[in-house]
Amino acid sequence: MRAWIMPAACGGIVAVCAAILPAGRAPQSQSESQSKVRASASSAAIQLGTDKTEKTEQAGESGEDLAASRQPAARARALKQFGGDRRTEQAVADGLSWLAAHQRDDGMWDRVGFEKQCPPRDCCPGGAVERLGYQLDVGVSSLALLAFLGAGHTHRQGPYAAVLERGFTYLLAQQDLEGSFAPGSAIQTYDDALATLAIAEAAALTHDPVFAGPLRRAVAHLARAQQDGGGWDYSARQTGRDDTSISGWVLMAFKSAAAAGVAAPPETIWRMVGHFERAIQSDGQVWYADDGVGVLVDQSTGERRQRFGPAMCAVGLFAHATIGWRTDDPVAEAMSRRLLGDPPSYRRLTREDESGLHSEYYWYHGTLALFQRGGANWAAWNRSLRDCVLEYQERPVDRQGQPKHLYGSWRPFGASWGKWGRMGGRLYSTAMNVITLETYYRYEPAYLSPHGLIGPRELRAWVEQSAPAQRRAMLPRVTRFHADTSEPVLLWLCESKDAALRLDSAIGLARCDSPLARPILAAARGSAKGPLADRIEAALRRLERWKSPAEEYGAVRQVAADQSMVLFDTSGRPLYYGQLVELVRDGAVVASGRVDRRFTARQAAAATLLKGSAEPGDRVRAVHEANAVSRPATTSAPAAKD
Repeated sequence: MRAWIMPAACGGIVAVCAAILPAGRAPQSQSESQSKVRASASSAAIQLGTDKTEKTEQAGESGEDLAASRQPAARARALKQFGGDRRTEQAVADGLSWLAAHQRDDGMWDRVGFEKQCPPRDCCPGGAVERLGYQLDVGVSSLALLAFLGAGHTHRQGPYAAVLERGFTYLLAQQDLEGSFAPGSAIQTYDDALATLAIAEAAALTHDPVFAGPLRRAVAHLARAQQDGGGWDYSARQTGRDDTSISGWVLMAFKSAAAAGVAAPPETIWRMVGHFERAIQSDGQVWYADDGVGVLVDQSTGERRQRFGPAMCAVGLFAHATIGWRTDDPVAEAMSRRLLGDPPSYRRLTREDESGLHSEYYWYHGTLALFQRGGANWAAWNRSLRDCVLEYQERPVDRQGQPKHLYGSWRPFGASWGKWGRMGGRLYSTAMNVITLETYYRYEPAYLSPHGLIGPRELRAWVEQSAPAQRRAMLPRVTRFHADTSEPVLLWLCESKDAALRLDSAIGLARCDSPLARPILAAARGSAKGPLADRIEAALRRLERWKSPAEEYGAVRQVAADQSMVLFDTSGRPLYYGQLVELVRDGAVVASGRVDRRFTARQAAAATLLKGSAEPGDRVRAVHEANAVSRPATTSAPAAKD
């Protein structure tokens, strides 16, 4: 397969596919200095963005295009499409104005003493009252920076350019040469994950080379800090504790780092997947941690019970979508129901929920998670969210009708101030609510993306590194991924010399609606017994749809320069890897090809031309092989070493 037609996580879609898809996420190893010498503040306080055309080493070559989605016109379209409005945008604007007015001169946001930035007779209450040391400074300052970045502001342009330049000068000065932003902090990994996320988004938005080295060091540091169980703990040391909350922030940091062209090592990603596989339960609950804080021990029996909460359910659902698992997974549907049973509520935040778990933290993660799902679930959650968050934004005015200094911020209380409000104060609550209201355009929802953090190449590479005898046991993990990711890998596995692996792969392939599974299933039909026979019959029934006559798809969008491949519209109609298609011009067939890549979310596919020549505008129609098909060559599935 030609490199330019590989999937987005598979090393780059350029030329033809670049017109509609985000570019690739090529995994790369990180190799950084182990020195613990802190980078000097003077070296970090550099001029940001001196050349607007210069790029980071790999920025813009991989991942989601954050810059495009946050431009004014794109934001307006997203607000209309996903349920935001002028009220939510005004709330964001007012929140950013308040955050800008409370930044210190050195670029930090002081959650304890931010009132020092207020006018003498108009001070804002709500400073943090717990954990008053330095340990949360990096994390809260990073959240504030993310609020500006979420609305498309950068250190290079716009009304808040100076605010962001000061903020990033402060943040970069905190990083040591090992990559950590808060060494020695009791919550080091929270700070490191949030700082990495902020730097990654700034790099993806601006391609400023000043972020390249710090981002690589930060990603490498997080990879080294991963626990053996695949998650992360408060400390970067090996503690044996896996914390789902912290791991969720690391996942976000890795996602945005990939958008900036700096991908975490593949083994780190797969171990992280393993953590979420363990944390997400079949009933839709998600545990907080597997040891220490978050695990309750019955003193009389010694029985250990893990703690579950609504925010962890939200983190789990977001991870489910971001990793790239199937949207029709019953576990994802169970998580969605749990979140919708506890929608954002001002009354629960302020009076009813004494646990402190119904909080801005929960609202943010629940919003991200259900935004990935879309549809009626998102619409219902969004209605509650808007009413709730907009209701308790502060909007006091003086006797002349002028906004007071509190205007645009959010109170940090919750019931009894809430767990997070006591530590983060008004700065934290304001930053969290702003980034929540920016969800409409901050990221592309998963159901509109070609695939998740793991694509076909990553999936096949993971299977290839195992011994052939182990691959059958890996199939449940393979088939859990979206069909656009799993189908080419299952096609490859259908060519195995192991008959049992071939059959199980064909059953999984049928779940992707590929009739190329039929020959293997039909051959095994007569000899299979018991539950296996039932699985085969169910798979064959699912494939009955492909006995329909040939369908017409859309038009060819682009043609490769050497006439070897075409990208075409599918008009939302189903098709499968290896499917034969004909290209029609003026009523006559002018070429034929084989589908090599499908982008269901974008209603597009790519095909290798087998004969003839193509032009943009040619109509594409399917040639179904319902009763007599042969499997395509292995090359039609993404190879790990292309």
